[in-house]
Amino acid sequence: MNWRGGLTIILLLAVIASGWSVWMQSDESPDTAIAQRPDYVLRDYEIVSLDSEGKEAFTLRGPELQRDIGAKSMTLLTPLFLVPDRNGAYWEIRAKHGFVPEDGKELRLRGDVVATSPVQAPPQTRIETSELNLFPRANRATSAVAVTVTRPGLTMRGRGLEADFNRQQVALLSDVHSRYVPAPL
Repeated sequence: MNWRGGLTIILLLAVIASGWSVWMQSDESPDTAIAQRPDYVLRDYEIVSLDSEGKEAFTLRGPELQRDIGAKSMTLLTPLFLVPDRNGAYWEIRAKHGFVPEDGKELRLRGDVVATSPVQAPPQTRIETSELNLFPRANRATSAVAVTVTRPGLTMRGRGLEADFNRQQVALLSDVHSRYVPAPL
C-alpha cells in the first residue's frame, strides 16, 4: 500500500469519527424535542372539575392551557377560576399565569391575582396579590406574599393570607395595616 492509500484511510476514519462526535453532541435529540413539546394544548377552554361526591369543585376558563408531557403538569395563560362557596355562589379568581402540578391538589396562580367574592354573599370582598395558591378540594387559598383585602369601607394590607371560601373568611397573617372609613350617615 502506498502513502496515498494510507492517507485516504486515515482521512476516512477522521471523517467518520468527527461525524459520530457531532451526532452524539447535538443539542436536541428526538427524545429531547418531544419532551419539550406539550402533550396537548387547549385554546378557549372551559373545564368543570368535580369532587369525589360528584359536586362541582371549580370551573376553569382561559385562552390557553398546555400540559407538559414529562412532568404531567399544566401551565395556564390568564386563567379564570370560579370556585363555589357552600351556597353555590361563585368566587371569581383571575391571574396572569397559573401552574397545576401533577397531583392537581394545588393550583398556583401568579401575576396580578384578583379574587372577588360572590355578589350574593355580602360584604363584597376583593383580594389582590401577586401569588395565590388555591386548594380546590378544601375550598381554600393561601399566600405568603403581600396581600390587599378590600371590603366596603375597609382596606387591609398585610403579608400572608389564609382564605376559606365556604365560610367567607379571610385572614391576613402578619404585618397587618387596616384603614376603616365609615359609611356616611
